Amino acid sequence: MIWIITSPERIHEEVDILASLLAAGVERVLLRKPGWSAGQYSALLDKLPPECYNRVLIRDHGALAARYGLAGVHWSGEGIQQLIADAVISNEETALAARKTEPLTRYLSPEDFKENSTGIHSMEDITLTDKRFQTLLLSPVFNSISKPGYHGRMEGVLPDKNNRRVLALGGVDHSNIHLLKPWQFDGAALLGAIWKTPVQAVENYCRIQQLWNKSDLT
Repeated sequence: MIWIITSPERIHEEVDILASLLAAGVERVLLRKPGWSAGQYSALLDKLPPECYNRVLIRDHGALAARYGLAGVHWSGEGIQQLIADAVISNEETALAARKTEPLTRYLSPEDFKENSTGIHSMEDITLTDKRFQTLLLSPVFNSISKPGYHGRMEGVLPDKNNRRVLALGGVDHSNIHLLKPWQFDGAALLGAIWKTPVQAVENYCRIQQLWNKSDLT
């Protein structure tokens, strides 16, 4: 499984590139634009082909995921804390009970969103992270392409994944994608490999996807 994460920076003709990537077969596009408002995300979604919405996830904006029928939500640490705070504010009468009965149950359930993912930063987090997150993005695996000086530190076979998908994030490109299956990763989330040269985004994705498909399991 190969995901594409949007660049945090403004990309020329980004919507067209995203549409082309989805047309090329990308399984999931994660809209992650730190600092963006709901209105900015909506403006981008309105320009994407609606038939692609079921392959798009969005960072923290559960209401938009529901409105557009997206594949699901990627929850940051800040987003999870905001959900808890919103639950308390919107239902003050049961705030105490909600705290005692794990408030995330109301918001991160299969009935609400088809997929829930989050980021983790150690192999130990695989077993420690709530099982309601079906997909975990583990980083940094290799040296980051988009963040110079952000060094990889996750090489090696993963521990028990508790029946969740674990995707490698950080520095994944055509030169190292073949290492991930032997390490028991279920795929990768690409960022720098795609957006370092946006005009070659589709070409680079297709090359990496083909190498992933060919990589051996042993």
